Amino acid sequence: MANEEQFNLIKQGVEKWNQWREDNADIKPDLSECDLRQANLQKANLSYTNLNKSKLQFSNMTGANLKETSLKKAKLQEANLQSANLQNANLSGAGMFEINLQYADLENANLQGAQFSEDVLFNQTNIKGANLSGTTGLSSSQLDLAITDKNTKLPDYLEEEIDDDFLMQM
Repeated sequence: MANEEQFNLIKQGVEKWNQWREDNADIKPDLSECDLRQANLQKANLSYTNLNKSKLQFSNMTGANLKETSLKKAKLQEANLQSANLQNANLSGAGMFEINLQYADLENANLQGAQFSEDVLFNQTNIKGANLSGTTGLSSSQLDLAITDKNTKLPDYLEEEIDDDFLMQM
């Protein structure tokens, strides 16, 4: 369960939150299971925060720092994570329908079992080394817009699709 003080602090706004984070750099905040729907968390420092099972639908996290944040089973429907830093974040089992991930950095993120939709925006999203195995709802055309590398683990159904495309070229 979330830390009540920290939850009340983030509701006071990003400026106060970021100042508190700066003053308390050694604390790993716990906002698990919080209701942050429609929150303006633009440029918030949420690095190393526990946001497991949080409700973040319709929230604006543009440019937020979510490095090494745990968002297991979080609800992120229609959230804006454009240009957010999600390096090494754990998004396993998260609901990510109609989410904006354009220009976000998901390098080495764990997205295992996350649920996506065809409306997810992946334009210039860095998913190098990310684990997308077991995800649902993604298409190869979406991922064609993302930045991948040989360490990116795609869902089985997309790896098969890519293999088929390769065979058709021969």
